Amino acid sequence: MNEAKLRVALRWTHIILGLVILCYIYSPWATAVLFQIFVKFIVVPVIVMSGVWIWKFATFNKLLRIKHR
Repeated sequence: MNEAKLRVALRWTHIILGLVILCYIYSPWATAVLFQIFVKFIVVPVIVMSGVWIWKFATFNKLLRIKHR
């Protein structure tokens, strides 16, 4: 995957998970225990990591770049 496609995928992941958090805040599903666990332990860490990755994209790519010989 090239860098442009990776940035687009990260952005859309961040946007969609942001919508899941909005559903958690404004919907009656917030009372469902499984939905709470899903949001707290899966959605929030993934959205934080995608946000940091978008913010520091060049640094992450330098760290994760595999050099081909």
